Amino acid sequence: MRIGSRWALVFVCLSLSFGSFSDEAAQVTFALTLADHTSSVSILLAAGLIGGMLSGPIAPRILRRIGPRKTIPAVFLLQALLIALASLANQFWSYVGVSMALGVTGSLQWAAIMVAIPSYTNDERYIDRANRITQSVRNMGYVGGPALGGLLYNVADRSRGLLLLALLVLAAALITAQCFKVLDSSGQKSDRALPQENQRGRLDLPDLFRTTGVIRAIAPLLMTVVLTSTLNVLLIFRVRTELQFSAEIYGFIISALSVGLIVGPVVFSGMLARLGDAAGASVAASIIGLGILWLALSDAAWIIMCAAFLIGSANGIQNALTASFMMKAIDPQRRVNLMPAYIFCVQTSVFLGFLGAGVVSTVNVSMALSAVGVATAIIGACGFALNAKNRPRLMTKGT
Repeated sequence: MRIGSRWALVFVCLSLSFGSFSDEAAQVTFALTLADHTSSVSILLAAGLIGGMLSGPIAPRILRRIGPRKTIPAVFLLQALLIALASLANQFWSYVGVSMALGVTGSLQWAAIMVAIPSYTNDERYIDRANRITQSVRNMGYVGGPALGGLLYNVADRSRGLLLLALLVLAAALITAQCFKVLDSSGQKSDRALPQENQRGRLDLPDLFRTTGVIRAIAPLLMTVVLTSTLNVLLIFRVRTELQFSAEIYGFIISALSVGLIVGPVVFSGMLARLGDAAGASVAASIIGLGILWLALSDAAWIIMCAAFLIGSANGIQNALTASFMMKAIDPQRRVNLMPAYIFCVQTSVFLGFLGAGVVSTVNVSMALSAVGVATAIIGACGFALNAKNRPRLMTKGT
């Protein structure tokens, strides 16, 4: 790869970090504006998640029509416009509408990225490396996004802060578009590498599950996501209500979890990848379960922080390895239909996990977390047994 292409990829990753920041930063700005009403914040967060699910049927059509290379900067442009409009409207339902739209565009963007990465090369090692970096860049949004949103909210009033955020996303759109032109000029055009058939872009869940080895690989992930999504809801009750730690300690625990999400894909994924992507992801699920159990049974703040870092790292590893598996297992001609279907399944699992957490009584938080930890560890062990030999070769052409 030429030096110019390498720098182009670096700037694409930097631009993608703006994309991951923008969703979280906008959500935090909206939430700070509506902080006087907990129901409003709940509706806001639910709208973003529902938007991510709604992206499933839309994404295949857009990716089939304009391709992933054009979709990514187009999503940035749309996000910049949406955030700017929210700054002008300054109304509750406008925030809810923009939050849902950002959920749609965010999921569309990551579907486009998962289609684009394997179309640039036939080298599995390059795909693994690019995917791990991209996953870490994506997870940076969970750390930097809230901080950026809070900073913009404090430095400027909420309207001007949102306008500044919109300008940052607009810059990401222009940089990304230019970088893809550089990559195209070097002969590594993603759209050309993606075979085009006379197929209608659609969300194809049956075909996803019929693909060889896929259901064995993603079933442990989806069950893990349902269970671990409850952690996001129950953790605050465990730390603030049961243990009565300060908000500062809770912030440190969440930071440890977020840092693990960033570090895990880049630093630790390689070790578990030697077992195979699907098997390694299942081992990571078991580690998540043990981390949740450790967190549920510990009373010391520093131990809970260590458990949170372990959970975050294993979660990042599981996501990265499962994504790598999908990139290799799915035929290039079907990626624009099946990658959005995969993301739709993950989003739906998160939604189910949030609903499940809502039925847990605050007096049973530790017991619920212990049960989640044990169940997740068992699912991971079963997944490893099922996927020990589930190692697909990279699909380089349609069948």
